[in-house]
Amino acid sequence: MKKLFLIFLLVILSMASAKAQSLVVFIHDGDGPYSNVRNAPNGKIVDRIPTDQNAMLDVYDPVNGWWEIADGSYYVPDGGMPRLTPAKKHYIHSSCIAVSTRNYGGQRLSLRKTPSAKGAAVYSFSQEILLRPLDITNGWVKVKTLDGKHTGWIQDEWLCGNSVTNCN
Repeated sequence: MKKLFLIFLLVILSMASAKAQSLVVFIHDGDGPYSNVRNAPNGKIVDRIPTDQNAMLDVYDPVNGWWEIADGSYYVPDGGMPRLTPAKKHYIHSSCIAVSTRNYGGQRLSLRKTPSAKGAAVYSFSQEILLRPLDITNGWVKVKTLDGKHTGWIQDEWLCGNSVTNCN
């Protein structure tokens, strides 16, 4: 039942932002107990999301490392209460969010130089890893490995925005 609810929630979160491609992500920020939410890229801090809540967000329209948070998309699977004010713009930096890969069966995935299956592979791996999302276009997400060593494009179908469970 919980898995069905999470799938339903992810569908709703994806529909929340009809104006652009969106991506479900989770908070992954090692800089303290909170991740700052701002009113604009590099703007004023208007809220904070506790880093220990496994919070999930639907984000879209990345600009210079900043993602806009879709209205009503802040979800805490552990039962915490979302706090972002509806109908106001909220932004979070890519250094505070992550997605995991969905290669649960050990599939070999590659980050590509361009957003295309024909793009040259810049990094390949068979284990599940965490990635920082940087951009999104036509079903491809530009990501960076957490260690910052590799950057490339991966199809969004291989990404999971849930830190609590996998996205199967």
